[in-house]
Amino acid sequence: MKAFLAAAVFAVVGAVVASQVLNGSFQEPSYSAYSTEGARVGDPGSNLVSE
Repeated sequence: MKAFLAAAVFAVVGAVVASQVLNGSFQEPSYSAYSTEGARVGDPGSNLVSE
């Protein structure tokens, strides 16, 4: 029973630590992760392929 309780406590503590590490340094919002400076959306007619 002691081993089960120790494993449960370790799982909870590990999950809390992992969430703090991920939120603090590794994760970023999708709008900043997938943004480019090469996309031209201001004038939609200028970036189309002409025949």
